[in-house]
Amino acid sequence: MEIPSAYREWQQAAWDLLEPLTHLMQPGLSELPLAGNASDHGANADRLEAFARPCLLASFWLASHPEQPEAEKVAAWFRQAIDLGTNPAEADHYWGPNANYHQNGVEMGLLGIALEAARDRLWEPLSEETKQRVIRWMASNRGTGHHWNNHFYFGVFALEFLESVGAGRESDRQSIDHWFGEMELMYRGRGWFMDGMNQTYDHYNAYAFHFYGPMWSYLYGHRNPARARRWCQWTREFLSSYQHVFAASGEHPAFGRSITYRFNASSCFAAAQLVDATELSPGRCRRLCTRNLRFFLDREGTRQEQGALSLGWRDTFPEVAEPYSCAGSPYWAAKAFVCLLVPPHHAFWQEAEQPLAAEQGDYVHVADPAGLVFRSIGGQAEILNAGSEISAGNRDKFGPYKWGKLAYRTDFGFTIAPRGDYSPDMGLTAVDPRDGRRFGRHYTVPLEIGRDHYLSSYNLGDNQIQANVSVETFVAWKDGWILQVHRYCSYQPMDFTIGTFALPLEQPEAQQSLDLPLLQASGEGRSVALQPLQRSLEAARDSRLSESEPRRHLQAPYHITPLLQSSAQVGEGYLAALSYAGYESRVQPWSVVSLEQGVWTLKHPQHGLWMLRNAWLPALD
Repeated sequence: MEIPSAYREWQQAAWDLLEPLTHLMQPGLSELPLAGNASDHGANADRLEAFARPCLLASFWLASHPEQPEAEKVAAWFRQAIDLGTNPAEADHYWGPNANYHQNGVEMGLLGIALEAARDRLWEPLSEETKQRVIRWMASNRGTGHHWNNHFYFGVFALEFLESVGAGRESDRQSIDHWFGEMELMYRGRGWFMDGMNQTYDHYNAYAFHFYGPMWSYLYGHRNPARARRWCQWTREFLSSYQHVFAASGEHPAFGRSITYRFNASSCFAAAQLVDATELSPGRCRRLCTRNLRFFLDREGTRQEQGALSLGWRDTFPEVAEPYSCAGSPYWAAKAFVCLLVPPHHAFWQEAEQPLAAEQGDYVHVADPAGLVFRSIGGQAEILNAGSEISAGNRDKFGPYKWGKLAYRTDFGFTIAPRGDYSPDMGLTAVDPRDGRRFGRHYTVPLEIGRDHYLSSYNLGDNQIQANVSVETFVAWKDGWILQVHRYCSYQPMDFTIGTFALPLEQPEAQQSLDLPLLQASGEGRSVALQPLQRSLEAARDSRLSESEPRRHLQAPYHITPLLQSSAQVGEGYLAALSYAGYESRVQPWSVVSLEQGVWTLKHPQHGLWMLRNAWLPALD
């Protein structure tokens, strides 16, 4: 049959990512010498990561029977690298075995998928001697500890691969069953998993649980059909929810850890096609995957100087990466190319593209098991976070501001902060006058979550100095506006800050006004604004408009964030403001009709009447 043009476009996209790497494929090396950050996992793990993740990309491409004459050259290089990397006698090239909680265990599991995907190009041509070395090396995943989260899957894939090549043990099945049992304890309903010890609900549901679940079902589900059916059903439910995370452009809000994996977020929609694990139309799934891929690949900034994928989001910004990330880490995005395992005659490739949910109009979708609300505003997508958090052990290491802000919206992003600090945009933060440290939301309890609001409880502070501000926050939304109302009880003097979205800027130029009653900034077709609902709040801003200080915005070199401040508060009180992000060239303020106990009424010249009814709302003057 004739290969569909959409399939060939994905083949070409895979080759466009592989081609720069071919210039780094030196004979006698077991890794690609990628330029970029080193991780905190050690040199051996980074070397293996710089091999295994591009190898996954190559495996999907090779499995698609590409027409490029370089295909065998690429396959041959990866085979010789496998021969070197698994050989203890090659001291300078050996990747080393796995060990308890070592990153090598992750990459081994990934390599198992790659060897299965392109078995005829990457595994079968290996000599028997090399195959036995690979088996012995991968068997070091037996009995080793894996982090209590999605990492159990890497042990599963390593042992399943060993069984598929006749090197399994009877006890392997018990280990696989145990690891699956641990992951199923993380399931919270309607397709959503908590990512184990991280305590998060974020894109790892897509990156991991609902990529590996369908992949395991596709490759090995015949070994436990009941489990395969269970995981496929969970994926089916998840995708019906998660589709609402994507904007009309294909971008998804940057939220949570491993943001640098970019278009990995859409891989689950393609993996689901392999096992019929989605109720979404094939045409919508393909459009979602393609638009998500192109949103990032069509931006030159997503490549570093070697032409390889860079650490960052819309451009190269390694500061956003976690300490576990290295130069090879962005190739986790290779999972998106699992679509090349979907046969060209499948409806995923044959059916006409169907519009995304965000292309069809505004919506609100509540993912209550995750404590998240997804909505679309004029084609943009937003995640409103009522309850997801990062664990205490990884809070400062990963950056709590990747979860703790009240909302995350495409086209606006957020700002980062140095380790141990917090950025002030989109939420309430508290600054300790004693040392100037800024505290933001971290551990969070979702109290109410609905289609028009959420209510959450959390604490601003630090256990080392016993700083404590108890907070309840009510968040509601209408069009591009978000209402944030904070009830606080501070046990020591604190300076409070309310922030709106941070306006990203490619150039250090913007129109701005810090005149009350409406603080606003606009530039490059976007605007942000902040309106206090109390007279006691004072205007301020956070910005980077020159090269004299480090970049802090995820999406662009420069930024402006209008802020409201209230100094030296102790005891109980309320703080309330309206935040805006959108494309209005001239943002207009709201009029307060009434702020009565349980009923607030606001009026806007463009957005009309906004009446909020909730028993929690206080009476404000």
